[in-house]
Amino acid sequence: MTFFSAFAQKEPFEGYILYRYNYFDLEGNDISAKMLLENDSVQHYYINKSNYISYKQNQTLEQLYNSKTNKYYYARDSKIYVLDAGSAQSPKPKYKKLDEKKTILGHKCTAIQEISETNSVINYISDDIWVDPAPYQNHKLGNWGEFLKESKGRLGLQITSYHEDYYVTMTAVLIQNLVLPAEAFDIDKLLKK
Repeated sequence: MTFFSAFAQKEPFEGYILYRYNYFDLEGNDISAKMLLENDSVQHYYINKSNYISYKQNQTLEQLYNSKTNKYYYARDSKIYVLDAGSAQSPKPKYKKLDEKKTILGHKCTAIQEISETNSVINYISDDIWVDPAPYQNHKLGNWGEFLKESKGRLGLQITSYHEDYYVTMTAVLIQNLVLPAEAFDIDKLLKK
């Protein structure tokens, strides 16, 4: 099953995506005002051919993945923790192509659903914004490598994650192509700032 169109971007995406969060109860009522009291309203996401990093709305580190070391770093309570992304296996999900389509920031998107024992996620992906899945193939944490394989490297421009009593939607509100230096993904250099 392939999702590519004739207008696919020829080069892998490298750059910045600004995502905005919106929260809803299971009846579809917007509960963002309540949820944003304790959660961020945006995520600053940077990705290149083999690494990604995201920052919270206040520009503090949220997560970093370095494919060379296959290490995943994340921040909690002003501390940085590290996991081996190759051994941190999540329950293997199933993927299902959905008939839903939408346009996000001018990019035509198709939907793919990821279903696991613990979660359901719908990703709207576009042929325009993709990365080579190969450098991420060992990223088992959160099934990121598996998702990129299934999506042919296409990144979610809208991601809806369903939880027990609510769901959250991350929607790209800005996409910029940027050449990102290697030191942008070097945890030691980031911690010295």
